[in-house]
Amino acid sequence: MRAVCMIPVLIALVGCGGEPPATDRSRVPAPTLAELSAPYNTADLAKGRELFGKKCGACHFLPADRGNKVGPNLNGLFDRGVASLAEYNYSPALKGFDAAGWTPELVDQWLQSPDSFVPGTSMRLNGITDANERRDLIAHLLIASRQ
Repeated sequence: MRAVCMIPVLIALVGCGGEPPATDRSRVPAPTLAELSAPYNTADLAKGRELFGKKCGACHFLPADRGNKVGPNLNGLFDRGVASLAEYNYSPALKGFDAAGWTPELVDQWLQSPDSFVPGTSMRLNGITDANERRDLIAHLLIASRQ
């Protein structure tokens, strides 16, 4: 009898702690590839998704309900300020970066060489030198970060 009485308590506790913060699902809807501005509307989304998995996925989640990893969750990246997730501890360099929010152009510069673009950042990426790869990855991010 005692174990049966504990079931409602256990069910209630399952929802406590450890969950990622709620996100605002009313923000900008995900565009289609055709709706992206040039040059992103000519990107190869499959290559962008693959590149995300190889270069970004070890440190970042894209789904809003996944929370943060070593790096911040990238859902809503283009719809929020730089270093603006309250539940993530950004490097002082990124907190001091003078930009209102991420644009595809800023992300392009960032991906070329994060440490050169924002000296002192804690992000460890050697950079993506191929402009087509950056285009494909950014197009993927423009869509997937809004899903």
